[in-house]
Amino acid sequence: MFDVTPCGQMSREFQALWTLAASYVERLGEGGLVWFKGKLSTPLYEHFSFRLGNQLFFVRLEDSEGRLTAPGSMAGLLEISEACAGVPLLMPMRNQGGIWLPSVPGWGLVDARTREPVDPKRLLTSERIPLTDWELHDAAVKAVTRSLGGRKILNTSSHPSISPSVWYRGETGAEWVMVRAARHPDADAQPPGNWAQIREACAERGSGNGYFAVAVFAARDPETGAASETLALCRGDDPVVRLLQAPVYLKPAPPEEEALAPSPAEAEGRAEAMRAV
Repeated sequence: MFDVTPCGQMSREFQALWTLAASYVERLGEGGLVWFKGKLSTPLYEHFSFRLGNQLFFVRLEDSEGRLTAPGSMAGLLEISEACAGVPLLMPMRNQGGIWLPSVPGWGLVDARTREPVDPKRLLTSERIPLTDWELHDAAVKAVTRSLGGRKILNTSSHPSISPSVWYRGETGAEWVMVRAARHPDADAQPPGNWAQIREACAERGSGNGYFAVAVFAARDPETGAASETLALCRGDDPVVRLLQAPVYLKPAPPEEEALAPSPAEAEGRAEAMRAV
């Protein structure tokens, strides 16, 4: 599980640094930048990340003068960058008169391994890059989050191995959703094997209501607009997204009966199978 408090252990000074750095990079994107992770929340594999063209960039901030310790780690940055076939970057910042500014000219970004300056636009190509499993899971989490309507989202995690994936404010307090992603035509995604233990751990923290949802993705046929049976789903595509009619309630059950138990309404929703989000 992960912390549902978005900025629980982060200093106000680091939050100010993050805000200025993210705004600076977004301006340089000139409208072409798409946030992959555009909010400051745990877990912190990267401090923020974005897509530009067909490339993903993962950024870790640092105080170039060494006075402010940034949360997270270089290992986390490299892990998510490798899993998403992305570019790991550092953004050294300096505090000048109480205002955080990039220490490096241009985008303010350097390669995390070589510390050579990086201009993201120079790394773009025309290659169609298939979505990684991590990217697909991130898209599933965002689809489920959108389906919750105006409910207050407490936190989300795009890591495929972390559950729950979404925490939100429900009728009984903090509620959560385990999310899984699937590629069309395979829609047989299942909850993690330890879902019952996760449910119990959440209940101990005061959140007994948990759900399971699956988002299914397919490349869109350019001629019909329907889900393609043959095209690969690639980075930057506008996919066909389908979500289970209703997240399935994970009902507490005796240890010998660890099974999903949807309500009648939810079972009817599953019978209808899918709807577009």
